[in-house]
Amino acid sequence: MNVNNPFDLILTRLDQLQTTINDLSEHQQESHSTSESDPERLLNLTEAAELLRKPVGTVRHYIHTRDLPATKIGKSYLIKYGELLNWIDGFQDKKESTQPLSAMLANRKRYRKS
Repeated sequence: MNVNNPFDLILTRLDQLQTTINDLSEHQQESHSTSESDPERLLNLTEAAELLRKPVGTVRHYIHTRDLPATKIGKSYLIKYGELLNWIDGFQDKKESTQPLSAMLANRKRYRKS
């Protein structure tokens, strides 16, 4: 009478599951890395918020007030990945070139107590 160890069956099944999970994760990483390099890829607000590391509401605010290039389709916005990166670079250039202290000092002079 041949008695099989039930734990051997469990261990082989676990090994099969582990190899399947490893293959799926490798495939997902490959597809994710190739899709990020495409500048024409469209992002929704959630994905753009992840890239900017800001809340979705802040990204929506940037669209309305800071000219973040986005296309409204229905009730949602889509943003091209390349345009988002260009906007970030341009925003950094604007931030360095403007002098917010001069505007703040002008307001202080304007509203100071005499």
